[in-house]
Amino acid sequence: MSQFTIWDTLVLVVYIALTAAVGAWVGRKQGSTEDYFLGGRRIPWWAVGLSVMATQASAITFIGAPGWGYEGGLERLVTFVNAPLAIGFLIAFMVPVFYRSGVYTVYEFLERRFDVRARLLASLLFLLARGLATGIVLYAPALVLSVVTGWPTDWTILLMAVIAVSYTVLGGISAVIWTDVMQMVVLWLGAGLSIVVIVNGLPGGWGEVFSHARDAGLLHPINLDPNPSVTYSLWAGVLGGFFLHVAYFGADQSQIQRVLTSKSEHESKRSLMLGGFLLVPQMMLFLFIGIMLHAFYSHTGVPNVDNPNELFPRFVVTELPPGVSGLVVAGVFAAAMSSLDSALNSLSAVSVRDVYQRFVARDRSEAHYLTASRWMTVLWGIFATIFAFFAGNLGPVIEAVNRIGSYFNGVLLGVFWLAILSRRVNGTGAFLGLIVGVLVVWGLTAVIDMSWLYYNLVGVVVVVVTGHVISASTGGRPSHAQLDGLTWARRNAGDATAAPSIRGWIIALVVYFFLWLGLLFWLQSL
Repeated sequence: MSQFTIWDTLVLVVYIALTAAVGAWVGRKQGSTEDYFLGGRRIPWWAVGLSVMATQASAITFIGAPGWGYEGGLERLVTFVNAPLAIGFLIAFMVPVFYRSGVYTVYEFLERRFDVRARLLASLLFLLARGLATGIVLYAPALVLSVVTGWPTDWTILLMAVIAVSYTVLGGISAVIWTDVMQMVVLWLGAGLSIVVIVNGLPGGWGEVFSHARDAGLLHPINLDPNPSVTYSLWAGVLGGFFLHVAYFGADQSQIQRVLTSKSEHESKRSLMLGGFLLVPQMMLFLFIGIMLHAFYSHTGVPNVDNPNELFPRFVVTELPPGVSGLVVAGVFAAAMSSLDSALNSLSAVSVRDVYQRFVARDRSEAHYLTASRWMTVLWGIFATIFAFFAGNLGPVIEAVNRIGSYFNGVLLGVFWLAILSRRVNGTGAFLGLIVGVLVVWGLTAVIDMSWLYYNLVGVVVVVVTGHVISASTGGRPSHAQLDGLTWARRNAGDATAAPSIRGWIIALVVYFFLWLGLLFWLQSL
């Protein structure tokens, strides 16, 4: 077995330095918060699309998904198979309205459509959810570094925090996106090399992988149990997972902020389409690496690890050739920094635009707000670091991130559905709908044994119903200024679905979903 050699260390250091240099270089001309948060709205669609992909192939996925695959095979794939439907929905209904509004944050949009109460509450919910999840995002690469070096995880958390925060303060959203493009290439290369090594290390090659996976029941992704407590049933994956991804990509500032950096509305849609077609196969790739590790370790003996998150990092540093291990670990670090800087940048954007600039320091200069944005990035980095110390107790990291988001994102998605798809709901209905939605979702977790995948669906339904009932009871109709250009309607949708190419891509995404569903049923029959 090889270990992490001097060549691996050299590759790791050079790649991290290169990534930091690229981040600093692309962010060197920042003169305003629009540059810092939106890249001047001049980033090409393909780079934005790869950045969206990189979020899913972050350090969380790189180490968490193989752990998932090792423990449960392809059963978790049903959580992601709905992604094409979710992306199609966003392209058709939400992205056009967001982009045309010209906002920096999607919560700013809520004040225009409803009132300042809805904006502030939604902002605070996002800050809480994303702030906690960022701690887990920080923990994941720190775990990898701990496995590689043997240092205590607490030390590596602090080291990664210092690197990530420093890099984020310099780079802004432009650095986030362009370094994401770099790390996508390295991560896919690392995954491919790992697959080659595993197959070559098995006596029967690919035949051994599939026969072992079939005998171990790891190729059966379909669970038709209707019990809502079953987390990875087909129903939870398709229904709950659909709302999970619409909420994640459409109501979470850390994701939709990337789309708003595109040069035009049309390009913003194209960037999401790229993710719609590649997210499912990417997740299947990393889950299948976990299945392959199951076959590999059935011959060599399972290493002594505390949790499944450590399996793939351990394989990388003990089985891959010298230099290649360093490249793969460098990719994990690059993914980690890209995920961290995007989260920290969005937390800073919401803190400054939706709270500080709106309520604390109005009518200051752009230079003042840019400085405040950098300091806010530092503060959120400290918060994430503190929470990261406890992240190891939350189980598989990829599930922990999605579970935390599910407590809040469905509720946030519900208020955006009210804003965009209804012309009857007023500010009071939206504000109270958010409050009732949060209370119901959190209450359900205490009294009902239900999969966290359903939390998003419940949150949307409760907020939408409550918003309509309260708006009808109070009798206040939104003004013309609160509706004009801020809701989706066929007569105002323009090229949202009118362009034949866009309509064709949306239809293709729906067909693509059913093709994947058919593949899952075929695998189930093996």
